[in-house]
Amino acid sequence: MNGRRILVIDDEPDLRKILADTLTSHGYVVETAENGVEGLRKGALFLPDLVLLDIMMPEMDGFSVYDRLRERPAGLTCPIIFLTARREIADKLHGFEQGAVDYITKPFHMKELLARVKVHLGEAQPPKGDVSNPMTDRELEVVRLLASGRTYKQVARALDLSQSTVRNHLHNVYRKLDVVDRAQAVIISRENGWI
Repeated sequence: MNGRRILVIDDEPDLRKILADTLTSHGYVVETAENGVEGLRKGALFLPDLVLLDIMMPEMDGFSVYDRLRERPAGLTCPIIFLTARREIADKLHGFEQGAVDYITKPFHMKELLARVKVHLGEAQPPKGDVSNPMTDRELEVVRLLASGRTYKQVARALDLSQSTVRNHLHNVYRKLDVVDRAQAVIISRENGWI
């Protein structure tokens, strides 16, 4: 049992229960919240290692909850994964621009969700490959910081760059690795032992 803490914020009771049961059976300590207000309160008290956050909820959507979780008093810096039925690329890009580390569309396979949770908690230790790293040192630094759960803004501050320069580095990474989002870039980089 690893005891890592995961907060699930979703207004669908059946999904909350399935996620809680599955994650608990894999050794995680799980708290659930049925809406954004409860999620903010539990986020500040529970201090999770990772948050699974629905986007489409009544009263306060997931994007607003994300912003509030990052602010005081919660001030969470852990990885936040958006869960949503929205499949449009504009919605996904908005999710990543908000700073989420991943974006999983519903319905999803539980094995995939568990694999992504493990990657973002740094638990996945795939074998290091023999593929050479096509990224520059700066691009690798950007991917490494994003993999740790930092937002574009935080990466820009840490590297003393503009957010648009960070995005440009990331677009170069996508092209070089033939991926469409930063979660895939992180997974490939970890699989090959580059980060």
